[in-house]
Amino acid sequence: MGTSRTNNEEALRLAIGRREDDLDDALKDLVAAAEARASVGHYVARYPWQFLFGGLALGLWLGLRR
Repeated sequence: MGTSRTNNEEALRLAIGRREDDLDDALKDLVAAAEARASVGHYVARYPWQFLFGGLALGLWLGLRR
């Protein structure tokens, strides 16, 4: 009886360890996805014309301030 209980406990520990590893991997993927969405490069790549026109307008405004 004690051997089967020990085997069950060990199997549960291994299963918990695998699930914790899976959770760690999923969390790393989630953080990477969130960081990619939060970067300025993401928005520049998604809306290039708006950034181009915005940069030109800013440059024009700064150039005419003199």
